[in-house]
Amino acid sequence: MASPVFGFADLHCHTMAHLGFGGHLLSGFPDGKMEQALARCDIHLHGPWGLGQFGKNWSLLQVFIEDTLGHGPCGHDSYAHWPRFTTMVHQQVFVDWLQRAHAGGLRLLCSVAVNNELLADQTHHPDKDQSSIEKQMNELRRFTERHSDWMGLALSASHARQLIQAGKLAIVAGVEVDSLDSLLGDRAALNKQPLSLEQLPRILQWLRDQGFRMMTPLHLANNSFGGAAVYDDKFNLLNHFLRGEFLNVEGNTSVAFRLGQDLDTQTKVSIVFYELTQRAHYPRGYSLNAPGQGHVNRLGLTNTGKAFLQAAMRQGFILDVEHMSQRCTNDVISMAEQARYPVVASHCSFREQALAREETSVKAKRANEYMKTREQARRILALGGLLAPITNQHEVKDFPGSTVANDCARSSKTWAQSYQYALSLLSEVGAGGVAIGTDFNGLNQQPGPRYGSEAAYGLKDDSLRHKRRPVQQMLQKQKQPLPYEGNMHGTSVPFVRSRAGSREFDFNTDGLAHIGMLPDFIRDLAHVGMTDAQLSPLFSSAEAFLRMWEACEARGAALTAGEPVS
Repeated sequence: MASPVFGFADLHCHTMAHLGFGGHLLSGFPDGKMEQALARCDIHLHGPWGLGQFGKNWSLLQVFIEDTLGHGPCGHDSYAHWPRFTTMVHQQVFVDWLQRAHAGGLRLLCSVAVNNELLADQTHHPDKDQSSIEKQMNELRRFTERHSDWMGLALSASHARQLIQAGKLAIVAGVEVDSLDSLLGDRAALNKQPLSLEQLPRILQWLRDQGFRMMTPLHLANNSFGGAAVYDDKFNLLNHFLRGEFLNVEGNTSVAFRLGQDLDTQTKVSIVFYELTQRAHYPRGYSLNAPGQGHVNRLGLTNTGKAFLQAAMRQGFILDVEHMSQRCTNDVISMAEQARYPVVASHCSFREQALAREETSVKAKRANEYMKTREQARRILALGGLLAPITNQHEVKDFPGSTVANDCARSSKTWAQSYQYALSLLSEVGAGGVAIGTDFNGLNQQPGPRYGSEAAYGLKDDSLRHKRRPVQQMLQKQKQPLPYEGNMHGTSVPFVRSRAGSREFDFNTDGLAHIGMLPDFIRDLAHVGMTDAQLSPLFSSAEAFLRMWEACEARGAALTAGEPVS
């Protein structure tokens, strides 16, 4: 048996997302000279104050591009407003930052190609999922070749192990799009004529030929394979755009999220804008559906989805069960158990840790279908799979007996609660692994700082909890901030502040502003009470991923040889 590798794995990062969403949403490039790759977005893409380039290609979408009304000038040389932990459409995976993360212990990165045909359409640069992910894969291949002295694109588990043992970063290519079923066909036609089983091997072979080894079969909308998790009304608009119908939901007592209710301003504007531009009417009847319960998708795994996953298992693909409806998740895990085939949850959160409906006015903090149940998480680990808590956990309940105080919402202390929850399941089950899932460049924000005016950011705009924020900010001031001294955790690399142009980043006041600050994030976890024994599984997660991948390949070979998948 090969010697275990040391280091942590990020199971969900969108390295090439600047080519997704039509290529005109995310500002900045992951490679090149910094002054050019990270040039000011107000000049070349987002327009003055982030309000868009007015003209025939201008979209109202750009006004709300950062979940606010525009944004300040940002980019080279001052980097005044970018990178920052709240950004969603500015590059956070520049090569220099990625190399710093590698120096701090990142040994395996799942680089996931992503696209959203509705967003691409709204930026007036429509791009289908197939063409978009092909561009991203081609650039990822060139990217790894340009920096082959310290990274490589892994096409097998043994190849990934060789790269890590050679001191390099192993990059695994994954795909996460809404219409994986229509990669080689016409999406509109699928809404009328179901996908034929003869097309499934062709889709898988195309993905494999491109270099993809990991897939998320469902994303933000239903497709031929099954139902998507219900947790954002904007994704209901997407489902209508792609499938010609809104989501069909039912009541569930384990969730509190409800479609059509407690809508924030951005969602209300999105619905009005969609109704005007698409000549559609958002259903008003969701309020009458299952009163007193939360909403989940009625659709589980389809027969086509089952056949597709059976074929994917035979080819040894790494399967990510994120974004699936509760029924679909349970169906897929049951399939995996019957085939003894491991799966992963690449950027997860946990339903048991969500706040109750009466505790928060922010829907994202309430239990929803995207969040894994305790049973689902345990079953994933029991298969030898991995859980990777997403870095931005918003605000969660205290983990009982936690060594880290849960007193700074949406900070490293918040993630510590979810990580320790996952560790407790790992200890109970005795199998699998726990990694990290950043979702950088995935239209997602990151953990905030523990000091300064933006501390305890997870309480901002929460009308039921914002009064707690001054208290939490005061509690942080009573303890010493993270010192920049010694070495990055688990390494002999000096721990000094990251720099970009004339700006110096301090995790204490900047939070997780870019991928290069993952070592700061981990050092802060240790600083606030995480023990070496607790961090050990994280720094064993690259090895856990390799063993999971090796199991996928072995089970794939056995299934191909004739062992049936029930």
